[in-house]
Amino acid sequence: MNCDVAIVGGGPSGATVAALLKLLQPHLDIVVLESSKFPRDHVGESLLPTSCDIFAEMGCWDKIEQEKFPIKLGAFYRWGQTPDLVRFTFLQDKFENCKRPGKFAGQRQFTTWQVDRGVFDKVLLDHAASLGCRVFEDSPVTAVHKKADSVTGLEVRSAAIPDNVVEARYYVDASGSRGMIRREFDVEVEYPTSLRNIAIWDYWQDAAWIDREGEGTYIRILSLDWGWLWFITIGETRTSVGLVTPAEYYKKSGMTTEELYARAIREEPNIGPLLATATREHQLQADKDWNYLSSRLVGENWFLAGDSCGFADPILSAGITLAVSGARKVAYSIRELEAKELDSDWVRSEYNRTHRANIKSHIRFADYWYQANKKFTELEDYCAEIAKDSGLSLEPKAAFQWLATGGFTDDYSDQPTLGTYQLSAVKSIIGQFTGERPEWQILRFNRLRLDLENAPRVRTATYRDGRIRVKDSYVRGDAALVIDAFYRHAIMALGAESETLKVLDAMRRWIVARLPDHNDQQARLITLEVLEAMYAQGWILGS
Repeated sequence: MNCDVAIVGGGPSGATVAALLKLLQPHLDIVVLESSKFPRDHVGESLLPTSCDIFAEMGCWDKIEQEKFPIKLGAFYRWGQTPDLVRFTFLQDKFENCKRPGKFAGQRQFTTWQVDRGVFDKVLLDHAASLGCRVFEDSPVTAVHKKADSVTGLEVRSAAIPDNVVEARYYVDASGSRGMIRREFDVEVEYPTSLRNIAIWDYWQDAAWIDREGEGTYIRILSLDWGWLWFITIGETRTSVGLVTPAEYYKKSGMTTEELYARAIREEPNIGPLLATATREHQLQADKDWNYLSSRLVGENWFLAGDSCGFADPILSAGITLAVSGARKVAYSIRELEAKELDSDWVRSEYNRTHRANIKSHIRFADYWYQANKKFTELEDYCAEIAKDSGLSLEPKAAFQWLATGGFTDDYSDQPTLGTYQLSAVKSIIGQFTGERPEWQILRFNRLRLDLENAPRVRTATYRDGRIRVKDSYVRGDAALVIDAFYRHAIMALGAESETLKVLDAMRRWIVARLPDHNDQQARLITLEVLEAMYAQGWILGS
């Protein structure tokens, strides 16, 4: 069988590459090889809002919403020795209950779902097939043929494929932690931390809905002295309850996974009452839960996607979000390689650079969570360090909010956003959480100066509207200032003026002139967002 693109694995990352690429390049013959028969259960049921933008781009948001999964409004966390629950919400205002299925508009653009993965994964894979991708289930890849740094073919065990061989021009390894193509090319896997956990989970029927707001609910993450529990409502009657604990603790305990799971539920006062009248499905499963990162994500004619790239602990529910955000970049990259308008080596290297950085940021957070497991304020401080390395000098509470809503997957570097949230919205959310009125730091100064010292000008990639955009950027450390749109004019304004009010006024007038649909108040807000983001990243010095 010959095709243009062969994808190993039909989970969220494989289905996302297939669907997006088919939309971007309808003429391409795309084959998806999935070893299982869907539906099948899979752990990782809680999503982040950033993933929903991608599902909308794929054209399957409505199909997912048709399943009426619980709407996820945020999370409740408790860790360390404190009994307090800390609430994080995705919304600025109180959630307005809505008719289901709903539309990707209004508040629903800032929420997500808690999903039954058996149903959810099948929706994504069926959507790829509906677009014209050739999907083969019960078709495991048994061998990868290669020459130098290229894949030359795949051996497949499938009655539907002639000679059990698939050849393509591009290959995508979305086979999960197995990493079929990754292993064939001996790609080294880095273990950035000594953290070695196992996850143990089961499903329950008729558990109580928790923190319910109409059709909306929250995930609960509850720490124990020896691990943590998750409680995720994934349907009207079905709930996922899991335990994450160090593998070493499990070995030393002398307990079976069943005994350890029962003990965790018994010891956690927030979980027991919710399961008092529930019935277990008795499908207890366990798997290793180790952070890892592949040393490279791309070859001559192949890409890694999803868990074959790496794995970041599920403490912030980032698994699917990282999988589909990386898969989106793979689809865009193949589209650009086909167009032959950009340097092919640069296209591949930018995917490798940006997606590895996203995974690594989250691994660092998980490392602190487990090895320190201290009070909330100390965790916030560590998150601030991660945010700073990503080019954002945020206050601790703002940094945690940024990570907890998917900020580490931010690909929109030419807009003043954190994750997919406008900076002003983030400030409002943080103010709601802290009970303090958020301030614009830039307004503390009456003089501003542009600081581009030790910041060379280089080409970087942004992924938007089906294309990779080449942007000139100033880069200093891990911070990048894209010289485009609002930022370009901010650089010009700061080059001409130093008084804060004059800089603000120049920006405002430019926005009103270029964007006639924006009123004066909207222009002022955008101006503040742009300059605040530049100040947070160290491109503006104030006095």
